Amino acid sequence: MIYQKIWQKTLNQDEKVEYEFSISQRFRMFGLIIFTIISVLFINVGGLGILIFLAALFYYKFYLKVANAYALTNQRVIIHRGWLSTKLISIDYQKITDVTVDEPIWDRLVTQSGHLKINTAGTTLPEVVLVHLDRPYEVKKKLDQLRSR
Repeated sequence: MIYQKIWQKTLNQDEKVEYEFSISQRFRMFGLIIFTIISVLFINVGGLGILIFLAALFYYKFYLKVANAYALTNQRVIIHRGWLSTKLISIDYQKITDVTVDEPIWDRLVTQSGHLKINTAGTTLPEVVLVHLDRPYEVKKKLDQLRSR
């Protein structure tokens, strides 16, 4: 488990992680490629190109993965967002009313990723949206299996 330190702080005694994931690797690589091209265009502008590249490298190779940790446990969905300042969202399976997969055409064709929208009782808008996931339909299936136990 990549995010074992995070889950150790949040799991209940009889709870275990069944599936963990983060933002799509393909989405992160696509963003890094785009910003690498942009940084090359600014390479002769007083080091601005190098600064852009280093910021993009940090953001796409480290930050997005660490700052968006998701887990499906045997009891709930756990969303951990942030790196230095963090936010934890936990949704018990019995509180989930609807799960929707959204694959915008750009994400589907270019980064092969999609979004998972989770609604809970009493809300009209999605309570939580997990963006740019690899194989969002597989994540939904896994979530549905765990909810039906």
